[in-house]
Amino acid sequence: MPRLLVLFLIPALFAAEPAKLPEPFRTIADLASTAPSEFAADALLRSVESGMLADRAARRELVEHAFELAASAKLPIRRSAVQGATTDMESGSLNQAYALKLDVLSLQSRAVIDMLPIDAAKAREMFARIVRPVLAPLTCDDALVYEPSDFYLALVAVANSAFTPAEKAKELHVNLLLESLGLATSPSQIAPLASAIQSAAVTELQRQLLWTRLEAWVDKIQTDGRSADAALPGIETAGFSALAALLRAKTHSCATGPKLNRYWQSETAKQLLEKGKKLRETPISTDDGQQQLNAYLNLVWDWTQDSSESDAAFYHEKCIVYTALLDIVPPGPTSDRILADFVDYVGNSRLYQQSPAEWFADPHTVLERAKTNPPLRRRVLKAYDDSGNPALVLEVALEEKLSREN
Repeated sequence: MPRLLVLFLIPALFAAEPAKLPEPFRTIADLASTAPSEFAADALLRSVESGMLADRAARRELVEHAFELAASAKLPIRRSAVQGATTDMESGSLNQAYALKLDVLSLQSRAVIDMLPIDAAKAREMFARIVRPVLAPLTCDDALVYEPSDFYLALVAVANSAFTPAEKAKELHVNLLLESLGLATSPSQIAPLASAIQSAAVTELQRQLLWTRLEAWVDKIQTDGRSADAALPGIETAGFSALAALLRAKTHSCATGPKLNRYWQSETAKQLLEKGKKLRETPISTDDGQQQLNAYLNLVWDWTQDSSESDAAFYHEKCIVYTALLDIVPPGPTSDRILADFVDYVGNSRLYQQSPAEWFADPHTVLERAKTNPPLRRRVLKAYDDSGNPALVLEVALEEKLSREN
């Protein structure tokens, strides 16, 4: 669905429902209507998944709205970084972002699964409308590979639970599995397809037909070295050795590693990285530690983007620095200023509009790391709530209103 159309739909989606929703769901729905589509969809699904909303009709509407909103998420499909491409580099930050599962395919697949216990027929209809991205062949330069497994979890859930006995007698659920197999194009789909066939509620004869079709597809698939190299360990670990052998026999593995866009390449960034390492080794409570911290903070306050850096690279570098400082600086005025500056920087970043999930990876990391430090977590939540950023304010509402009542 075009993004512009979804933006027009959002007020319509929420106009009638909030009046029928009890608290805290009405507040969450109101906040979600102001956030980018991927956050709105996630918020509505989390509301339903909390188990706190008793009204079946309200749950159905929220899931359906979430499915429609998900179509406008910026990222079409989840991806994951290959080994050696996750630390201090662009692919690592993207790997964190994709792990949030705020892409179209993951969100819509999740909505289908959430709809199944509410309205199985509607879930089946929604599954047929999932936006399926084209999995174009990768090159050996690519550091990120496709991760479509959530779609296949939805597939097998629908096949097992959304067909009547009469429809299963006509093998309509088997046809759904065969149809999805026929639309597959990438080695990244082999393991989740095989797992779906393995857990499908079908007869042994039907399962054997599915295995035969899957093996035939793997035998003729047009593969690429990067996708195959990344898929093979998962195929073997899951116990599908015959499929792994078929894929390996036709794959020319990448002779070189992926192209990596590393962080800390500008002179200022290099200086901050090295001084940051030294700062971690010095107790902040000592006079020397305080002097090093003050000098380091002056560098951070004066840090501006280098012309050689992309907006995203500079954003992630600066967030990494703030995250480290929040870890090592004890509570007090200095820590409060660091947190306030971090939230102000994040809340006003251009990346929020350009790539919402990638933008959220860093504030999400800060919140997750603060779980082991309740006082810091409370400070972070308050700072996010006071930020005025719709996505951060929505996250606070979800954290506080749903978790507190669980």
